[in-house]
Amino acid sequence: MIRLAIKILVLLALVLAGWWWVATGSLDRGVQVWLESLRANGMTAHVNSVTRGGFPFRIATTLKDITLNGPATNTTLSLPEVKLSAPIYWPGDAMLRLSDDPVAITTPTVVSTLTSNGTEAAIRLHPGSALQLEGMYASSSNIAFDLPEGRLFAIETLQAYMDQTDQPQTYAIDLTAIGFALGGVLTQDLGLPPNMPDTFEPIILDMIVTFDKPWDRNGLRENRPQPRRITIDKAEALFADFGLNASADIDVDTAGVPSGVINVKLRNWQQMFDLAVSESLVPRDWALTAQRLLTAMSDGQGTLALDITIDQGQMRVGFIPLGPAPRLVIP
Repeated sequence: MIRLAIKILVLLALVLAGWWWVATGSLDRGVQVWLESLRANGMTAHVNSVTRGGFPFRIATTLKDITLNGPATNTTLSLPEVKLSAPIYWPGDAMLRLSDDPVAITTPTVVSTLTSNGTEAAIRLHPGSALQLEGMYASSSNIAFDLPEGRLFAIETLQAYMDQTDQPQTYAIDLTAIGFALGGVLTQDLGLPPNMPDTFEPIILDMIVTFDKPWDRNGLRENRPQPRRITIDKAEALFADFGLNASADIDVDTAGVPSGVINVKLRNWQQMFDLAVSESLVPRDWALTAQRLLTAMSDGQGTLALDITIDQGQMRVGFIPLGPAPRLVIP
């Protein structure tokens, strides 16, 4: 009996080892397919080393010294280490983790640095040949983006969710950024007074997006799913005495042209307007006219509510044209 049990255990161990080897090989091939797809799109992609791990209960691939370059912008992204892993029983519950080492972003004019701790993303795929995306989660902490002349911004905690609803092509998307702080470069460029607080209150975005088809394995290789309806339930950013709240209902046609309404509320809009004028974001020759018009539209207590109408790609507030809206196309 003992010998039989030992034989069964040895057989199971061999099966597990064989399945692990096959599964990790499949993950390695998936990484190579991804790299080749980037190269096919004109990018330069290089990985210094690829190693396997996770035995016996997980499959894992570690990529070190990754360099991605986009020739169109001549921008290079350098990642020290990326680890992909999944449980051996279902590779469709995958996890991606970045090391805490700085990420370098190089352009022809500047080298910037992105640092973070515990950056990871998890995906859940629906079993089947299409591998539909059921959900995705990403989080990171202690994020900082630095330029040679100083810090651009920092975020204490960033979390994002994307979950498939009962309609396969519709996803609920939530994003929360806690402790978002403008760095010295931005505060100086914007001319913000030194007595203003360092950080925003939590920045929140809750929306539902319906695409023309579900996200699946084909969406990464061929034509991407494109948004057809966007409902923003809540978009909120509060900083010092300033505040922005927005909601929206937008339809998008097959060419990416949006139509719908964006509802925006600005708290302490007068100071925002003065700041925009001082930074030449609003032309001075018509700043006074615009100020009078906005004053007439506000509630007299510092809050301005605007309904921005988008009609076949053209934006307006009431009868005032704002110009074309950006096309909403995922490349």
